[in-house]
Amino acid sequence: MKNNPILKPAVCAAGILLLSGCYQTPEIDSQPDQAPKITVDAKSEYIVASKSADPVTFSISSNTPWQIESDSEAWCTVSPGASATSSLVADITVTLDDNTDENPRTATLSVIAEGVEDPVPVKITQNGKSNLEISSPSGEIPEDGGNVTFTVTSNKAWTISCPQTWISFSPDRGDGSDTPVTVTASAGPGSDRRTATVRVETEDDFRTINIVQEGGVRLAFGETEDTQFSYSGETKTFAVDATMMWKVSADDPDVTFNTASGSGPGEFSVTLPYSKYINTKTYTITLESDDETIDVEPQTLTISQESFATPVGTPTMEGNTLSAQNGTAYVKSRDLWKYGTFTWTFSDVDLSSGYFDINNWGADNVVLMIRFGGSSANGTNDNLFSAKINSDSQCLIINGKKVFWSVDNGWESGWNQDFQYTTDIALGELKTFKLEIKPQTWSGFAQNNVVSRKIWINDVLVFEFSKDVCPDPERNGRWCGGDIWQSGSTHPGLQYQFGIGGNGNGSMTIDSFEYKPIE
Repeated sequence: MKNNPILKPAVCAAGILLLSGCYQTPEIDSQPDQAPKITVDAKSEYIVASKSADPVTFSISSNTPWQIESDSEAWCTVSPGASATSSLVADITVTLDDNTDENPRTATLSVIAEGVEDPVPVKITQNGKSNLEISSPSGEIPEDGGNVTFTVTSNKAWTISCPQTWISFSPDRGDGSDTPVTVTASAGPGSDRRTATVRVETEDDFRTINIVQEGGVRLAFGETEDTQFSYSGETKTFAVDATMMWKVSADDPDVTFNTASGSGPGEFSVTLPYSKYINTKTYTITLESDDETIDVEPQTLTISQESFATPVGTPTMEGNTLSAQNGTAYVKSRDLWKYGTFTWTFSDVDLSSGYFDINNWGADNVVLMIRFGGSSANGTNDNLFSAKINSDSQCLIINGKKVFWSVDNGWESGWNQDFQYTTDIALGELKTFKLEIKPQTWSGFAQNNVVSRKIWINDVLVFEFSKDVCPDPERNGRWCGGDIWQSGSTHPGLQYQFGIGGNGNGSMTIDSFEYKPIE
C-alpha cells in the first residue's frame, strides 16, 4: 500500500475538532499500472518475387518501446526499425533487393517489445531469379500456312501471350525446362508479309520473339499518269508499292531525289531543273530492292521533260540533231533573257556548207546576230558578230536619250567586217560555244552604260566587244550606243533562235544549252 500525504493531515484535523485526537485511514491505489503490450498485424509469412518485388508492409501498435531485428539485413531493409520517442505506433515498410541467385532465400524479422517476453516473428521468403531463355524460331511460316517451333528454357512456370490472333501455340504454358513450342498459322490474307510479337513470361521476367509469315514479294511503282515535267523545272511525287526495303536511282545526274530509299509502301519526289535540251528529254528511274536477301527484278519508270525551245518552221530534227539540205534548221527559246551566260555544247558537227548561227529577232527591233564557220558573200571564211536597232527612228528612248544596243546597222546591209573575229578552231571541231552579256560602263562615251559581250569557242576567248573595237567616241550614238536595259528600261529581253544558218548542208547535234543569269 502507498501512503497518501494529503489525506492524513486532513483526517487528523477533523479528529482534533471532534475528539481530542486523530486516527489513520486505510491507503487506496486509484491509478493501477498497465501491463506492457504490443500488437503486430503482419502475416506469419510473405512470399515475394525475385525481381522488383513490392515492399512488405504491416503496422505495429504498442504501449511500450519496441525495435525490429533482422537476420538478413544485407537484402531487406526495415523502416522504421524502432519506435520513436513520441509514438509507439508505426507503419512498417520492408524493401527487398533483387535476388540474383536462382535459389530462394528467407529473412526473419523479430519485433521485440520492452517488457514483453516473446518477440513477434515475421517471415519473408523471396523466390530465386528466373532462368528464362527462348530459342530463335525455326524459320518463317509459309504464305499458305504452316508452323515453326521454338524452345522455352525456364526454372519457373511460364505462359505465352500474343496480341495477334492469326497464330496459335502448343503448348501455351509450362513449368519445366526445354519445352518445345509449336507455332501454327493459317494461310495469309494476301501478298503482304506479316509479323507477330510473342511474349513468354514468368512471374518476374519475360522474353519476346517475332514470328514471321512470308508474303508475296512485291516491288512496283504506284499508279501514276503524271510523268511529264515542265521545261522550266518542276518537282513531282511518285508512289512505291513494295514489301521490302527499296531504293531509286536515275540514269542522269540532272535528276535529284528528296529521298532515294524507303521500306514497304512509300513515296519519293523527283526534281528536274530548267531544261537544257532542244527536244523532249526522257529520263529512266530505276526502283530496286535494297535488301540483299531478296532477289527481285528491278522496275523502271520513264519520265519526260519538254524542251525549253520550239521549232522555227519545220526543221529536220531527230532528237537533238538538226539537219539541213541547201537551207536552214532553227529552234528558238520559249523565254526571253537579258544579261547572262549562254553555253551550247555540241557533238558530231558535220556541215559541208553553212554555219552555226545565233539570230535573235528580239522585241523593239533589237537584234543580236552571231555566226561561226561558213563563208561570207566574198567567199572567205568569216566568224562574225553584229547587233543593231533597225534605224535611228526606231531606236529606244530611255531617260530622254536614244539608246542603241550597239554596234551598227547589222545584217540588213551585209556582215560588218569591223566585228569579224578569228580562231584556229574549225567548225567540225566545235565542242562548246559560250556567249556572255553583262552591263559595263565606259567613261568618255556619250552613253556610259553599255553592254559587254564576249565569245568563247571550246573555252578559248575569241571575241570581246570593248573600246578597242569601237574606238570612235564621235560615232558612239550609233555604233557604241548605250545599254537598252539600263535603269528605266522596260525591254523584255531577247528570244534566242539558233541552229544551222546559211545555205547549210549536213547536220549538227546540240547536246545541251544552259543559261545562267548575271545579276
